[in-house]
Amino acid sequence: MKIFPVMRPLRTQKSRENFSDIYFKASGLPIPDNYLHDPNNIVLGIHWNQELIGGFILGKSSHLRTIELFAKEDKHELLYKQLKDKGLFTEICCFWIKKEVRTKTALNFFIWLSMAYALKRYATAHIVFGTCSRSLARLYAVTSKVKFLSQDFINRKPTFIFWGKQRYAISGISEIVFYKLKRVLKIVKKSNSLVNI
Repeated sequence: MKIFPVMRPLRTQKSRENFSDIYFKASGLPIPDNYLHDPNNIVLGIHWNQELIGGFILGKSSHLRTIELFAKEDKHELLYKQLKDKGLFTEICCFWIKKEVRTKTALNFFIWLSMAYALKRYATAHIVFGTCSRSLARLYAVTSKVKFLSQDFINRKPTFIFWGKQRYAISGISEIVFYKLKRVLKIVKKSNSLVNI
């Protein structure tokens, strides 16, 4: 019997290590133990049919993994200063969706909207996040609620860092979801028109 997906905090060492293992297989990026088990960080998993299908970490420590991963070391001090001038930050880190779920529109949207809810509930006034995926960077830039902070090139990959205000989390992520929905509908419409030829 299929059940509805659910988002829940992962509090045990075992559940966090399972999250870390799956994230590493999906991204190739290891999560350091001191970050994974930092009591300031909230690890959230999305479960469906008793399987972990996605998740992310809301980091609240002064040490931001986003900056360490997605900016060259000589930029770290400047980026930390720019963020500090704006106030307290929560970072969205280690965001992943299981490959087989990415094409399931309803589940995909549930994961994105779960993130919006988590940010509204747990985040500080400002949010920072990054990616080494051009397609994700383009998706993040869809919303006017997100501000570009930095671009770099690390380990032969382009990297991007963004920031935004927590109060716009729901509207900003909703814009991303609606953009994704429009793309899905466009693909369906195109495939239907090809069938009718």
